[in-house]
Amino acid sequence: MIRINNKIGSLAPDILLVEGVAESENLKTEFNNGAVQFTFISTIYGHKNVKDRLIELQYGKCCFCESKIRHISYGDVEHYRPKGGWVQNEEAINQPGYYWLAYDWDNLLLSCELCNQRYKRNYFPIINEAQRAINHTFNIENETPIFIHPVFDDPEEYIEFNDNEPYAVDGNARGNITINKLALDREELNEHRKRTLNLVIDIYELAKGYPDTNPIVKNKAKNKITKYHEAAQQDSTEYASMLRCFFRKNPIDF
Repeated sequence: MIRINNKIGSLAPDILLVEGVAESENLKTEFNNGAVQFTFISTIYGHKNVKDRLIELQYGKCCFCESKIRHISYGDVEHYRPKGGWVQNEEAINQPGYYWLAYDWDNLLLSCELCNQRYKRNYFPIINEAQRAINHTFNIENETPIFIHPVFDDPEEYIEFNDNEPYAVDGNARGNITINKLALDREELNEHRKRTLNLVIDIYELAKGYPDTNPIVKNKAKNKITKYHEAAQQDSTEYASMLRCFFRKNPIDF
């Protein structure tokens, strides 16, 4: 995970500001009248303009696993705080969910289907359950979510990599639970990251190993690995967090 800097302070698509706001007010009224289950309009929060904007801001990458998803799937508009109901750990789903945030721009992200549908689902653990916002009259700012938010947190403060495998920095709980619940260390994902990293490692070791007595060839190899380093600093690069971690541990100082 990396921080999605582009989304910080970005304007919500018009459909969320108009139809989304109106529908949010309807949901609040329904709750005030006793409802705990709601019908959500996917053509609002999942509207093409919303999804296209998220794709643009996230460079077509999953907000959690950083995989490029558009070449193999449509991707999901993911609700960070689940709209229909929530689960702290392994208990039955609690309702209502964060219904009033179903169309809130700050609550919407682009995710791959695996991260969203198979792993995150309705999980939304917080540190102090007594502070959970259980309806729209509560202030979500009082909550301390455990899942790392890729916009409002800097994920690289919580998660680093041992080669291609993620781990929690200093064993912190937010990093551990985010990795475990979202299966950011799942085998298939680790293998995909490994293929990306192995190419970089090969070029890095080749450049580092060239003797100084052959400066022309050494400089060519060093320029090549420098380009990979520069690409790793770009948020658009797939698995940028893993590559940045590699270069922090393996500086180009030769």
